[in-house]
Amino acid sequence: MPRSDTKFMRRVRSHQAWYRLLVLELEQFGFLAGSGAQCGSVLADADADRGLNFISASALMSYEERRTSGWGVDPIRCTKYLTSSQTLTFNMISDAVQQPERAALLFGQLLGRSDLVRLESADFEFTGFQTPYWLGDRTFVDMLLRFRRQDGGLQVVAVETKLADRFSTRRTDAMGGLTYQRLSDGLRIWRDLAASLESNLTRQLTRCHALAQSVQLLDGGAADEPASLLVLLHPNDINGRSQAETYFAGLVEGEGAVVTWDAYLSVAEATGALPCSLTDALGVRYVDLSLSEDAWVAVERRGRRGDVLAVTA
Repeated sequence: MPRSDTKFMRRVRSHQAWYRLLVLELEQFGFLAGSGAQCGSVLADADADRGLNFISASALMSYEERRTSGWGVDPIRCTKYLTSSQTLTFNMISDAVQQPERAALLFGQLLGRSDLVRLESADFEFTGFQTPYWLGDRTFVDMLLRFRRQDGGLQVVAVETKLADRFSTRRTDAMGGLTYQRLSDGLRIWRDLAASLESNLTRQLTRCHALAQSVQLLDGGAADEPASLLVLLHPNDINGRSQAETYFAGLVEGEGAVVTWDAYLSVAEATGALPCSLTDALGVRYVDLSLSEDAWVAVERRGRRGDVLAVTA
């Protein structure tokens, strides 16, 4: 495994290597793009070309449509890396957004609100670049949803998803510009926007929320309506949850929630947004790490290369 991996990332890599061998029944595995090292949580080229990183036809189709619409998804990681958060987003959400009313019920419950009536659009890896929403940088939102509310207004929801990767700490020159500052002119979303952008703990979520707010202002047309931010992460991702909660603690009028993937799947099944067969498959693929516990124990015994060795011995 890469030496920069956190312990949680190593745990997730081991689970995905287990998934490749015992669920997908694929003995061959691929190589990390950067180092060229073998890795059990990377699909071999032939298996990646068959679309085996995607759990449903809808997820694969959504990826292919986004891929052809412009820069924003990494084709190597999306098709080969079983740990890819972009692939996670397609797998977890693609089918759920196919039914506009059920999607509104699902995301309404996740956000703790009952006024979302219908999903109007769903954009994977949304960017405002070269659009009126642009804030001056290349911020991407994992998924941007537009809902119609009961009062007829538009509600924008930014969804940020994580499996085991860290939140980005990348700085941009635009963060200190007027395009960001004007978002707080009519509505005080952040207690201190500059501080939220300055901190490595909250920078990525601030940028994503700001881009969603830009869409809310322009498409919704009201200066006093905040966009919502939903963070979806693994129940074992303690650091990710802590960072998200730190971000939300700095909001005044902004709205959002931190939800774990197991809770997401439970609500998705209860609302009919996803069938139980798919929620079960997604739980095995991403959530229930206990299934690969034996492989993980072997990984820890054999060292950082154990994600290859333990599940292929």
